[in-house]
Amino acid sequence: MQDQAFWDRIKILLKANKLTQKKFAEIIDLPLKTLERWIHFDRIPHTQALYNMAVALGVTTNYLLGGGEKEIAERRIKELEARETLSKVESLVQVILSETEKIKPLR
Repeated sequence: MQDQAFWDRIKILLKANKLTQKKFAEIIDLPLKTLERWIHFDRIPHTQALYNMAVALGVTTNYLLGGGEKEIAERRIKELEARETLSKVESLVQVILSETEKIKPLR
C-alpha cells in the first residue's frame, strides 16, 4: 500500500508539471523501461533515482515516501497552476494588444 501511495504522488506531480513518463525518465536520467517497471510492479526506486525524482518534481524525498510535507507539495502544485494561468493571461494580453494595433482610430 505504501508503494502505491508513492506512485500516486509521482503521477499527481507529473500531471501538475505537465510531464510524460518518457520526459520524466529523461530528466532523471533513467531508462523509460526501468521507470515503467518500477511503476508496474509498485517498486520504490533506489536512493539516487528517488532523489533525482524529488528534485525534478520540486518536492522532498520525504514527501514522495509518504512522509509529511503535504502542504509543501500542495503549495508546489498551486504554484504550477498559477504559473500556467499567468502564462495564459499573458498570451491573451498579447493577442489583445496585437488586435488593437490593427484597429484604426476613429476621428
